[in-house]
Amino acid sequence: MIATAARLTVLFAGLLAVLGPTAHGATPREIDRAIQAGTAALKARYDKGGPAIGAQDTTLGAACLAGLALLEAGTPVNDPAVKSIANTVRTHAYTQNRTYYVALSLMFLDRFGDSNDVPLIQMLAVRLLVGQTAGGGWTYECCPSIPQTDVDWLKANLKANQLVAGAAGKPPKLHTDAERYGQALTAAKAQANGAGMTDDNSNTQFAVIAMWMARKHGVPVDTALDLIEKRFIASQDGRTGNWAYSGGVAASGMGVGSPSMYCAGLLGMATGVARREERRLKAEVPPPKKEPAKSDKLDDPFYNPPTPKEPAPKKAPARPADERDAVVQRAFAGLGLTIADQIRTGKGLLFAGEGGGHGIGDLYFLWSLERVGVVYGQEKIGGFDWYDIGSTALVRSQNRDGTWTVGGSYGTEVNTPFAVLFLCRSNLARDLSSKVQKDPTSTEMRAGVQKPVDVVPTRTSTAVPAPTIDLPNPTGDEAITLASKILKASGGDWAKLLAETRDAKGTTQTRALVLAATHSAGDRKAAAREALTERLCRMNAATLRTMLKANEPELRRSAALACAMKDDKDHIPDLIAAITDADDAVTRAAKAGLKSLTGKDFGPPAVPTAEQKTAAATAWREWYVKEKK
Repeated sequence: MIATAARLTVLFAGLLAVLGPTAHGATPREIDRAIQAGTAALKARYDKGGPAIGAQDTTLGAACLAGLALLEAGTPVNDPAVKSIANTVRTHAYTQNRTYYVALSLMFLDRFGDSNDVPLIQMLAVRLLVGQTAGGGWTYECCPSIPQTDVDWLKANLKANQLVAGAAGKPPKLHTDAERYGQALTAAKAQANGAGMTDDNSNTQFAVIAMWMARKHGVPVDTALDLIEKRFIASQDGRTGNWAYSGGVAASGMGVGSPSMYCAGLLGMATGVARREERRLKAEVPPPKKEPAKSDKLDDPFYNPPTPKEPAPKKAPARPADERDAVVQRAFAGLGLTIADQIRTGKGLLFAGEGGGHGIGDLYFLWSLERVGVVYGQEKIGGFDWYDIGSTALVRSQNRDGTWTVGGSYGTEVNTPFAVLFLCRSNLARDLSSKVQKDPTSTEMRAGVQKPVDVVPTRTSTAVPAPTIDLPNPTGDEAITLASKILKASGGDWAKLLAETRDAKGTTQTRALVLAATHSAGDRKAAAREALTERLCRMNAATLRTMLKANEPELRRSAALACAMKDDKDHIPDLIAAITDADDAVTRAAKAGLKSLTGKDFGPPAVPTAEQKTAAATAWREWYVKEKK
């Protein structure tokens, strides 16, 4: 194994490669190889049962993280390693009272997706609900140690066939015995007078994710989410935008917050932003359409009534900023400046020596950063491509056996899943990110008001200049003319022209955006793709199916994403067919759409072979046939 000092040297060299004027970050193929090697290492550890686990053992948390990493990397649920982890979690979840392990067990079972586990998920969520402090947070233990009599009673009574289904697609109701169990825990907590319990934001951020997941399993978590929102609004440091490691509403500002605490607070605030969006959308129910007035002329066989004009689509109005926006914006600004400062000094962003603990220079921070970036839909934070920097460092520091050692005091068993989860851009709370990102003002709010800081003055600019050539257009095609105009535009003119083309009617504008996305690069390519996808979301199902078979890969890619964004499960067969597309970008879009619509993941990997595409499409079809029965 490479010596620690040598690994750190390689790692820092990887960071410089991202920031240097000529070198490049890790390629998609390198990242995919790192993910495959990491998952192979995890499978080797767990496919024969894994290590023995005691009643309260950190090994259970590592197993849950490994299971989440394997599933996020596309490992099937029937893989021996995943099944082994699932059986381990089911066996040991009944005895858990420590917040980390309770939350991670719930997160794994939710991601595993077996409906028979719902009562167990509800039981774990009940323990977390009882363990929440008056300050809205959690400490290491969410309830007293679980006596064997309780374990036996819970195993005997929490049966999936006793769940009462919710009405009209709603989650199942809380199991009656899970509710009774929660009432007993609450009474015991009141008797023990735990009102003055301290808490910390590290335990809390794991519990926050678990609480959000518990919503779809029938657990009443609204009061807990209210306390979470109140906690992070009231305890933010107004100077730095960060949160302390310890202390909530009643004891804010206790100690200096590490970089990971920015992420803990932002995750907590995401639940508040998402629920605000839910309330806003619910309040904006459109009024019923009025029937047109009848006219005597309708009886006239020669009367040709005028075609009613289609109203122009209305953009969602900008919502006045509220307290949540201010808290989130301050946190993103502070997090961006922290990243800038760490890059400037060459310390702390990824690994500071062997890691300082509590998210200071370790993989715990990287995974926290990844969750925030994904939930809020941020490609850059403080002007920095956080994924490019982190993935490059991880690719460069991976051990030959596929594991990761450097990056904190948590050990290989925890660092390896952290690294795989980061590289997969894992999104464990998909419904949370979709609601946060639907907020019409969220893009401006997340980006912050500060301009990106270039912390390496000698670095050449990564901005993509406007092309100086015209697209060939011997026939005077209007779409090509418009695309050339878009490509040559700069600054505000470019953004304005792109938006106008996105919103205008006609096939010319669609073709122009396809050409603009095809012939641009970098941030401009991403923006052109986004404009094209948003435009296609207005198309009907038949039109999207036609576009999925178009000659242009950019059109097929955006059509696949539009199918998912319309949240229409009738498009699942269309997206399964697109998995085998010859263009990898289309395949990735189809896979992302299927994951969004189904919550499942049957592959293929990010850079697939033709055989992997075919195998993944077959797996998706087999699953879909079973679902339709």
